[in-house]
Amino acid sequence: MRQTCEIIADLKDGKEVPYEELKLACLVQSSIIFFFQQDVKMLLKGGHAADFKKKMEYSDPETSSQELGMPSWYWKAIKKDPEKWLGLQNIPGTEEWERQHIIHEKIYEKVIKDN
Repeated sequence: MRQTCEIIADLKDGKEVPYEELKLACLVQSSIIFFFQQDVKMLLKGGHAADFKKKMEYSDPETSSQELGMPSWYWKAIKKDPEKWLGLQNIPGTEEWERQHIIHEKIYEKVIKDN
């Protein structure tokens, strides 16, 4: 499968994209939004955690840029095949996802029942 950034570029150019590519690119984008939210929270808190985050995710000039707000994990996410970046356990409909989903539902039901 193509890189996530290639799929998104085709969408932005008004080209047709196969459903499976579109689905996986959306899942990658959803993950990216979550990770950015986590980064922003940590960076806004400041202190050692923020310094560590900057050192770990914004120090590689090949894959990151503090000025552009682009961490290395973002570069890796958009430059990889979405299926490989997400992993089968994070793609609805796969056997791996089904197993995890059943476990998560049981945990959720237990928490709701106990509260």
